[in-house]
Amino acid sequence: MTTETFSTLTGSGGGVQFTTTTGAVTYNFDTLATTAQAGSFQGLTSTSFTPPTMTVEAWDAANTTFLGTLDESFGRRFQDEFSGTGSASLSMLATDTDVSLATRTLRWRIGGTYAFASKVEQRRWQTVASGEESDQTVTLSGRGIIAEWDDAVVFPYNGIDARPISDQRGFAWWSPELSTIGWPTATVIHSGVSTLSRLDPPVPDPWFTPIGYAPINDNAGADWIFSAFPPLVAIGSNLFRATFSSAAERVSIYYTASSRCRVWVDGIAIADWTTQPNEESFVTAFRATPYLSSGTHYLAIEVDVQAWTPTLPGFTRGILSAAVYGGGGRGTPYSSANRLLGTSSAWRCLFYPTVFPAPTPGKILSTLLSEAQARGALTGWSLSCTDFVDSAGQPWSDDTAQVFRVGDSLLDVLNQMSDSSIEYRARPVGKVLDVYRKSTVTVATGVSYTAGASLLSLEEDQPL
Repeated sequence: MTTETFSTLTGSGGGVQFTTTTGAVTYNFDTLATTAQAGSFQGLTSTSFTPPTMTVEAWDAANTTFLGTLDESFGRRFQDEFSGTGSASLSMLATDTDVSLATRTLRWRIGGTYAFASKVEQRRWQTVASGEESDQTVTLSGRGIIAEWDDAVVFPYNGIDARPISDQRGFAWWSPELSTIGWPTATVIHSGVSTLSRLDPPVPDPWFTPIGYAPINDNAGADWIFSAFPPLVAIGSNLFRATFSSAAERVSIYYTASSRCRVWVDGIAIADWTTQPNEESFVTAFRATPYLSSGTHYLAIEVDVQAWTPTLPGFTRGILSAAVYGGGGRGTPYSSANRLLGTSSAWRCLFYPTVFPAPTPGKILSTLLSEAQARGALTGWSLSCTDFVDSAGQPWSDDTAQVFRVGDSLLDVLNQMSDSSIEYRARPVGKVLDVYRKSTVTVATGVSYTAGASLLSLEEDQPL
């Protein structure tokens, strides 16, 4: 940058000639007064500078087919307040050929760079009188193309007719979307249950029959499993996962653990903690009887290991026994014939995690996007991130569980996730969503501000 001193300036429109101490120098501006008082200005070292101009192009609804440039438009403006969710508007004469374009998407270009794209959501016609003549104009306005994500909503896991069903959709260690590949297999510490009871001390050992535990009639389905982690002194959580298949029916899920446990099916909480932290829930059996739709289901049980009084020498904590039977609520005898799942070494277990795992933001968004597209929404959209890396190629490092309300828009989902784990923006070209790890990439673009009451409010809020 150089500072030039001038005594007069002449010209108008794009070309303005300044008379400076070094001679006549021409600078190009969109608008500038034709006369000015003497003074100084800062200019580029070159003798000619042309600022980039804003042009607007019309594209089809898919944002893939060019329809034409809106050369006769005026009042062109856009505001990209937050990751492409801003608004835009322009006006033109109704007699212009531009109006006949089947405009669905507007691309806003600064110089040779696309900065923003908006969906045309409103057309407003008005008559403007100028002297004895009058012209009809049309104003096109709309929001950023990412507004389409506001039209797709969160559905329950496995669809609207799935059972169990909830008004929430969660993504955490207990949800089906989280793979257990790499989790250790559980270890069978005792096969089946026993009909014996111990009287000294007068409490049962965990592998003796808990009170009300139906799988005693199916001894092979009542194995006790644990994580194979030394459990004698450890305090914390063991996370158990397994799958089973069911017809469309009500099932009975029996479960008991040391110290206490809680249960999810298909990512939906079925049963809360069985006891208080300092009690032993294996003394009593617990049962849940959800109605399930036909298909594969995901059972998740968290076993919370705590100290217990009185202490039993050599006592093993962090153990679980569970079984799922069909025909729940019909008085059907429980046996191997109607057992759908029992605890065994086929279960996966994550023992004493310091950070509970969760699906990555990429996995969450790809799941919701594919589900929406299967229902006919968000056609043509894609993600530039994957389940494993963000749009800049950075590995996802966030293990933040997310819970959304069924019926929330996917734009609400993006905004909620942006509070904790992501940044995002829609590309002006095509229908691509870029998603990044939070606070790693600056994605704001084309921001414009309007001076107004907000500035006055800031001034009024200053202390006296």
